Amino acid sequence: MTTEQDWRALAAAARTAQAECRLELAAERAEAAARCADPTGPDYDDIAILAATLLRQDGRAGAAVAVLTQAARHRQHSAALQNHLGLALRAACRHDEALAAFQRAARLDPDNPWAETNVAFSLLRDPIDAGATFAAFTDGADHAGGLGLFCDRFPHTYGFLLQQFQTYLRHFPDCRAYSFGRKVLEPYGRGQFAAAMDAWSAAFPAQAGQVSQLVPALDAAPAQARVTRLRLAKGRDFHRPALAHNIFAMNADLFRPLYEQVGIDFTFTLNPGGGFRLDDAYSDDRLRRVFASPRFQRVIVTYGLTRDYIRHRFGVPDDRITLIPGTIVVENLLMAHRRPKRRFGIDKMTLDICFGGVRYTPTGTDKGYDLFIAAAHRLKDRFPQLRFHVFGDYTPDILDVGALGERIHFYGLQPQSWLAGFYADMDAIVSPNRPHQITRGAFDGFPVTTCIEAAMCGAALFATDPMKLNFALTDGLDYVAIDADAARLAACLESWLTRPDALYALAAAGEQTTRAVWGEAAQMGPRVALFKRLLGR
Repeated sequence: MTTEQDWRALAAAARTAQAECRLELAAERAEAAARCADPTGPDYDDIAILAATLLRQDGRAGAAVAVLTQAARHRQHSAALQNHLGLALRAACRHDEALAAFQRAARLDPDNPWAETNVAFSLLRDPIDAGATFAAFTDGADHAGGLGLFCDRFPHTYGFLLQQFQTYLRHFPDCRAYSFGRKVLEPYGRGQFAAAMDAWSAAFPAQAGQVSQLVPALDAAPAQARVTRLRLAKGRDFHRPALAHNIFAMNADLFRPLYEQVGIDFTFTLNPGGGFRLDDAYSDDRLRRVFASPRFQRVIVTYGLTRDYIRHRFGVPDDRITLIPGTIVVENLLMAHRRPKRRFGIDKMTLDICFGGVRYTPTGTDKGYDLFIAAAHRLKDRFPQLRFHVFGDYTPDILDVGALGERIHFYGLQPQSWLAGFYADMDAIVSPNRPHQITRGAFDGFPVTTCIEAAMCGAALFATDPMKLNFALTDGLDYVAIDADAARLAACLESWLTRPDALYALAAAGEQTTRAVWGEAAQMGPRVALFKRLLGR
């Protein structure tokens, strides 16, 4: 007979395994805890949701559905269980059942913003009545031609997305951008667009008039809704483009029904992340639908790995694939805000290494935050003058940093303009990122955008390359290859920190290479030229 102590121990073991990057083991232990937990207990919803989330992240959506279905039998009034059941069903490509679960969640908790968000976007991605859903884009729409940019997040999110939008809007005066302006990892709220747009338009006032807010309006309360009527915010007109473009797989799939209903040919950029995962049923299902669309024209891929995957998995012909290696950074903004480099022993008396990025896992294992902190503990006594710096959504309570005392500093999320100045004091940036942490099949590009920006501003780059994506950097010359082991990472850093002159020479070479390979001219030039060709200009 299983006691409460037993299942709580299993749940604790699951969370420990999750923090240690052992996703499969974490899912197994959480699933076992959910099976034997008391369904009448106050923590039952939490353990069932934990198990389902871990199973889904481990690529076992069917098992996640089974756990939540069983839990819902015992807890018929739990909106949280129904909402997560919808996520599991969606991951299992059971879209109609997922919508029904989201609507049950909304019925049980009418004020739940996640249930309403999931209902609204489910009805956009798989509309029951496409004509009613997109009527505002077919009735009296201005057939203006040109390039159209469609997104769920802009003008929120990362610098590389903002840079692409700004460049396309600048190079194509008849280009228009349409976005929900939804915040990352938050339910949709109409007011989210305005705050981000205020900041973006202040930086790029000339393009502000080319950007419009998309509004998803349900035809009834979320529990009964059958249509999400997509429209533009008041005072804006739709200029139907000759060609639409999306950044990220999830956006290509989200807007595909609009393109097919209204009659718009589209392209998209298939970056790592953004809903694209290797050997994942849901990701593959979305991409299969995108590539099968009669309106699909071209996909930009940023790595040979991605090109080969879609060739073999979906049979995408080479004449529909454009390989432009690398990613986009806001080079012009960085150069405008950077400060002169400060060097150890000349301008400052400290050695400074930093870590940063957005955290998508509980302890930041996807970006390697745990390895950075473990290496910091190993180095602190060897280098009393060494300081550690962390930016992004990381806080001192995520991992134990007490022994580092005042030698570690946390700055929170910061804009690129702030970071450009911050890097002047940084001797190195460390990126021990690992794939398959957020979900099985998820991976980052190389180097991650944050590291390219830091290297452009003169910080030496230390980075893992677990997917073998490197095509431009040379180990020991303009960056240092590291692996996902704290002891070896600390030893590697030590060997360079004892030679500041060599470290600065490494940083100078890295700055030259990153600007040549990932600068605006190198990255945006081919993209602009591609769209000019596709638009016949």
